[in-house]
Amino acid sequence: MYYLTDWTKRVDFDQMRDLRLQAIRSAMRLAGLDAILVFKYENTRQLAGLRPLWFPLAQLRNAAVMTPDSDVILFVTGGDHAHRVKTMYWLKPDNVRPLAALEEPDIVPKALPAIVQALRELGAGERKIGIDTINLFVLEAIQKELPGAKFVDCDTLLRQTRLIKNAEEIKLMRHSSLCVDLGMQTAIESIQVGVRECELLGDAMRTMYGCGMEISQCSSIVASGENLAPLTRFASDKQVRYGDLVFMDIGGCFNGMFAEATRTACCGEPNDMQRRIAEAVYAAMVAAVRSMKPGNTNEDVARATQSAYRKYDLEQYALRTVLGHSIGLAGWEPPTLGDPAFTGSVFELKPGMIFSIEPTVIVPDVPGGGGIRIEDEVLVTNSGPELLTRAPLDRRLYPSVRLEI
Repeated sequence: MYYLTDWTKRVDFDQMRDLRLQAIRSAMRLAGLDAILVFKYENTRQLAGLRPLWFPLAQLRNAAVMTPDSDVILFVTGGDHAHRVKTMYWLKPDNVRPLAALEEPDIVPKALPAIVQALRELGAGERKIGIDTINLFVLEAIQKELPGAKFVDCDTLLRQTRLIKNAEEIKLMRHSSLCVDLGMQTAIESIQVGVRECELLGDAMRTMYGCGMEISQCSSIVASGENLAPLTRFASDKQVRYGDLVFMDIGGCFNGMFAEATRTACCGEPNDMQRRIAEAVYAAMVAAVRSMKPGNTNEDVARATQSAYRKYDLEQYALRTVLGHSIGLAGWEPPTLGDPAFTGSVFELKPGMIFSIEPTVIVPDVPGGGGIRIEDEVLVTNSGPELLTRAPLDRRLYPSVRLEI
């Protein structure tokens, strides 16, 4: 059994919700948005604090609307309505309303009028309305109902408002990261000859769900041996053999905040090439973390990691398209860390940003597999980068390295 510090008693959820809404209202005014209408899980949570009924596909069964000056009106899937009215005390009961499945075309004419009415209640029926994601037939229907409204994207705006985490969100990120660490530790301890990749993932997930995680970040990756090059991005039923590297990329969501980590361990003793790859990845990770300072850019971080790879003559095998990504209310959010030639933009690091940093090298034709990643959550602060995930590394892969992070 795992005994965790109960961060939920230390987090002021009311303050967190208020801070989120303050940021959204300010951004809406600057963007000239008269209202926003959102459907995505992370956006309804940001606006209304809604813990969704998770499905592994985009669903239009929850929505939220607001103006810069109004309360939030939340629409929830019908089966959740009574529970949400009773428990979501921060919303007026009349502002929590049922919604049918808008992804079913035949239901749209019956369900959509409730959202249209809410926009009209807020005085936004003929105004500029931001929207995040929607099916084409739903968009056509709402445009028909509100012919005077202008619909524009608001998903980018919302992502920008949550790029810098508030103090309460950072507390939750620390706890979410701890849950991931415990799940990773369980998986590491379960590695032995004959265990299946899917069993290792199951062990990790059992621990994380036992810690209070509400959903996995994605299908998660556990890959070993020949499944490393090219990398198999799921957990198969392959059995781990002696000498195999085991690559484990796992994560989950705790009280609305996602965290993830990756560790690569060896079943038995690693060979010299596996150690060389591991040392290169570790050097890149150290370089990346040290570069995560306010005022530096994603380009600075990319240059530091590429320099580390070159010292091991493995730069050509390094994954350059993604070095890291923002994380929080969604499991993967822009902006992306890495070479701007691949990420498309240069941006400045600021205190309160949190990134998953994941240097990766995959070398083909290495006995036991030649793919290694280290991934950690890193918080940018004025006093330097803070590692939020701290699961141990397999020291057998780093016999000549003094582990510094």
